[in-house]
Amino acid sequence: MTEAYEQPLDEDVTVHVEEQPSSKGTCVTVQANGRSMSAEYSELTGQLCLRQDGVMVQEWFPPHSWFAIASVAGASRWGTQPSADDLHALIRNELVTRRGE
Repeated sequence: MTEAYEQPLDEDVTVHVEEQPSSKGTCVTVQANGRSMSAEYSELTGQLCLRQDGVMVQEWFPPHSWFAIASVAGASRWGTQPSADDLHALIRNELVTRRGE
């Protein structure tokens, strides 16, 4: 089941978010300002991939994938299976970080 919603990134930008849970893990795609960024997490391997406009820009494996999520997930109780909200927080952080690029 795919869930989509819109959420403000800041006063200037509204993002369109699509959550795509699967049997292998979770994928969240955010579209903002004509650009797309997705975070894909594999529950089987712990691999976390970040793609911008379909091109992989970052790839982490445990424990680094867990650190990347934990650094933005706040008080979430994700353990080693992040929710779509946790992945959205990761993308949100990356979008803000890469805004000047």
